[in-house]
Amino acid sequence: MNTLNNKKKNDWLDQFGGYIVLAGIVTVVAGFGVSRILAWGLASLIPVGVGGGIIIGFTTAKAIRNKWFSSEASKRKALVGTNVAIMSIFAAGIFAIVGFLNNRHYERFDLTVTGKYSLSQKTKNILKNLDKPVVVTTLFNPGEMFYEQIMDILKEYAYHSDKIKVESIDPLRNRTKVEELAKRLEIDALQLNTVVFECSEHSKHVQQNEVIEKQYPFKFKGEEAFTEAILNVTQEKQTAIYFVTGHGERQFEDYDRAGISGIANALKRDNCRIVPLDILNTKKIPDDCDVLVVSGPTKAYLTEELNIIRNYLENRGKLLLMLEPAITPNNPTGFKTLLAEYGIVVRDDVVVYNKVNMPLFGIQTVAEIYVGKDEYAESKITDGLKSYNTIILGACSVGSAPPNDQMPYQAASLINAPEGSWGETDVANLRQNKPELNMDVDLQGPVSLAVTSQVKELPKSVTQSHPAMANDPNAQAQGARLVVFGDADFVSNEYVENPGNADLFRNSINWLAKKETQLGISAKPPDLRKATISPVQMNFIFWVSIAGIPVVPIVIGSLVWWKRRR
Repeated sequence: MNTLNNKKKNDWLDQFGGYIVLAGIVTVVAGFGVSRILAWGLASLIPVGVGGGIIIGFTTAKAIRNKWFSSEASKRKALVGTNVAIMSIFAAGIFAIVGFLNNRHYERFDLTVTGKYSLSQKTKNILKNLDKPVVVTTLFNPGEMFYEQIMDILKEYAYHSDKIKVESIDPLRNRTKVEELAKRLEIDALQLNTVVFECSEHSKHVQQNEVIEKQYPFKFKGEEAFTEAILNVTQEKQTAIYFVTGHGERQFEDYDRAGISGIANALKRDNCRIVPLDILNTKKIPDDCDVLVVSGPTKAYLTEELNIIRNYLENRGKLLLMLEPAITPNNPTGFKTLLAEYGIVVRDDVVVYNKVNMPLFGIQTVAEIYVGKDEYAESKITDGLKSYNTIILGACSVGSAPPNDQMPYQAASLINAPEGSWGETDVANLRQNKPELNMDVDLQGPVSLAVTSQVKELPKSVTQSHPAMANDPNAQAQGARLVVFGDADFVSNEYVENPGNADLFRNSINWLAKKETQLGISAKPPDLRKATISPVQMNFIFWVSIAGIPVVPIVIGSLVWWKRRR
């Protein structure tokens, strides 16, 4: 009876032992797979341990019961089995090592047409230059709208910088952790469905309505809000931007089409502080002014005001000036003489372009200029912008003076008008008469629409006191910086939404403020693609899907039936 029972046990072990060992191997592999998703923990260690125990236990039991080492044939089988087991262990080890290396060193690829899962170049530059750790804590309910998209983009932040650490807390299930976070931030209660950014003693709470534009079609603005939060908690000081008022300039509190409230809000997202400035009242440029902005004046500046700006620039000031050609030669803004001291030449003209082919009207001359990749000059400001168009409307030409050894500043073109453009000097009759190129008085192309100016060499006082710096290629000259545009419309609320306009202005501000790490293309709104279907197309789709597709198998079946019947 015992012999019969042992034989049944042996038969059971021989019959199912291989499947059980295979199940153990599958369990071990599953454990490694879980470790790649959730990192090593109980969820991955338990299946690896259980699967490994099954493999070792059943293999040993089968070897003992079948007396693998009792004869030469058994020994050979045992050696083969042992060899297979060792190779399997080596394969599992290689799998584990590859998984470990893949976890530490890997590349991510976004194959979507719109780059839905990629960060903008500007955000990547900011992350690359982080020097402080930032802890990001999400307090979103997993069932909330855009939750998965929020987590995906935060993983991208962590992927591009080891300074970013992302933690996720379910506020409905982990009340203890929420209370601990509130205590650490020294606040009474945390609002749910927020993302908290922490760096040292600074923190920033990004609300759900800042991430999602809850108007149809819904827009996800996570990158824009999260990058702004990182700048807020990592930068000790905001960039102070003073906008001059009192001469008909564009107002950053004006939300009409001609106002510049949109670009002002974009600067605030870049951690800038926007302040109005009446120079006649203050009699000086504030000491904390990082960049002074003059946005499209329509009235002349007094000599006293220009001298105040001149003194500011002589003390390493930074000026962004946007002019308009509407100011006639008899009513100048007064900036010509000041700008000439920095190698910048401003003309009283309007840049026009005569290669626009309009239906029914043929080739037309217009004052709306599209700046493409060929019109951007080589500059840190325009790096990365060449895949976007900038729209300039009604600009005057702004160029650079010839090099002069006696002048420490050198201007350089920033953007140009396309081939076929010129500077039309007959501004008074521009609306009544079609502009025509007059070789004697008009400015022939290529026409510069914006320029930059900075010190081209180190001041003599520096080179004399520090001779080694005269030959040091890394030594940077210190002095004023200027960016001058011949147009102010390109940053108005009417045109600022054009892909290249806002980034050109924001990059100019960051270059002037010497914040090169914040240069680049900003996050763009999601590309919402809609299909417009006409009634005829709708009818076609209806009959194809409702009548056409079901008829196909009926026709084929009828043909087969008829053929077989014959």
